[in-house]
Amino acid sequence: MICNPFSRNCSPAVRRYTRGIALTMGGYVLAVLGTSALVHRYPHPQGLILYALSAAPSLCIFSMLAVVVEYLRDEKDEYQRMLVVRSILCATFAILGLNAYTDFLRSYGNVGGLPPFTDFVLFWIIFGIAQAVQSMSGRADE
Repeated sequence: MICNPFSRNCSPAVRRYTRGIALTMGGYVLAVLGTSALVHRYPHPQGLILYALSAAPSLCIFSMLAVVVEYLRDEKDEYQRMLVVRSILCATFAILGLNAYTDFLRSYGNVGGLPPFTDFVLFWIIFGIAQAVQSMSGRADE
């Protein structure tokens, strides 16, 4: 996934991945904005309405993860697949470590946790950084 998805030398899997991530991320933003607007307009939803409003952005997150799984299944280049798996592992380790740290802060010091949605945003930021670092470190001298 390190190539430009708009160039012709990218695999079809990268193009589908890029399109899928763009669509699911757009859906996520719309779902968050839409549900937030509804919650602010009609405060304190309860029951099934609360569950339905919470499910909308969550389904977009599951869809985004499904796009990544589909990419890993469809990409023929094993090296490219390995880079994505490494990036996922790096982001997962970082988020799990951060969650453990903040859980201990809450447990031992009665300190509040991170703001909502921090894990999701940080996961994809760390994923992108890991992709960039691997891209730069994987280049051979010309």
